[in-house]
Amino acid sequence: MISHASPALALLLAAACAGGPAVTPPEMVDVPAGRFTMGASPDADAQQGKPQRVVAIAPFRLGRTPVTFAQYDAFARATGRPLPQDDGLGRGEMPVVNIDRFDMLAYIDWLNAASEESRFRLPSEAEWEYAARASTTTSFYWGEDPSPDHANIRGTGGADRWELTSPVASFPPNPWDLYDMAGNVWEMTADCRFATYDGAPTDGSPHVEDGCRSHMVRGGDYSSSRRGQRPTARAATGDRFRSASLGFRLAQDLD
Repeated sequence: MISHASPALALLLAAACAGGPAVTPPEMVDVPAGRFTMGASPDADAQQGKPQRVVAIAPFRLGRTPVTFAQYDAFARATGRPLPQDDGLGRGEMPVVNIDRFDMLAYIDWLNAASEESRFRLPSEAEWEYAARASTTTSFYWGEDPSPDHANIRGTGGADRWELTSPVASFPPNPWDLYDMAGNVWEMTADCRFATYDGAPTDGSPHVEDGCRSHMVRGGDYSSSRRGQRPTARAATGDRFRSASLGFRLAQDLD
């Protein structure tokens, strides 16, 4: 079912899908159900989500990598949308950037209509952090210290030879085989912007508000220092914001 598309986009989706081959969606990873302590300790820096609370997560699926230019460009060409600028960073397996939240939702609508699978959506903040942690309790999912061998972060060194974005899956995955859960590009979530976790859902669902025009992003980017790489780090952007450091990753409901 198309839930976000405008009538004009719905017509484009119908025309693009009619009689054509099914679209192959991005590779997804099964994320098991569980409970975890979400957020950072009270003495953590201001960028970290607080206060800590226990959240229960139902099983779902999450994209193995952020959505790439190759995947988004297929949608743009099929629906007659302009291709997003890559700012000279490259396309193909680079994470798609310079798109806003409405572009992301339009891609998801198209994928739900044009592929043989459905129920794609944006992840909630809780789902994203749970998957990024992958049952780890260390400061980073690879250990206690930031590492240029595990993420595309500020500067270069070790395995990180990119000043800006890097091809997806250029660094080792986390324990649940998810790539780029730290650094490279910030990733959009389904949660409306809110300052703390006070009163936020504890069942893994997103925090939503009527008329919300700014949403939370997670994961840090290629310019992130120690604090931005943590799985607890969070920021927010306006829904029309476009940047070379903002992308997204798919979630998918299970049957």
